[in-house]
Amino acid sequence: MFRVVIITPEKRVFDGKARFVEFKTSRGAMGTLQNRAPLLAAMAISNFEIEDENGVKQVFAVRGGISEFFNNTFTVLSDEAERVDEIEADRAKRALKLAKVESKSIKE
Repeated sequence: MFRVVIITPEKRVFDGKARFVEFKTSRGAMGTLQNRAPLLAAMAISNFEIEDENGVKQVFAVRGGISEFFNNTFTVLSDEAERVDEIEADRAKRALKLAKVESKSIKE
């Protein structure tokens, strides 16, 4: 087991034990178990999956950020992160629409 912490500017989204985590970096998908070599990676906008100490899978939506694995602690620092089962559909649709508008204005 190892500790996993997901932190945003607003709150600590998750702090608990895990057997395994699966996530995406800017270079591709990865997974990790305890006692791995230190890691520092840029996170992609994606799901972050945790298999907790009871074998239960928990899924979080993470909007990029930085991840670090050191001394059996996996830390994710992200602007936004939330449990997938807590996402409100209407709010997500509005955020997607806004992101598309902002993306279009950046390209122009």
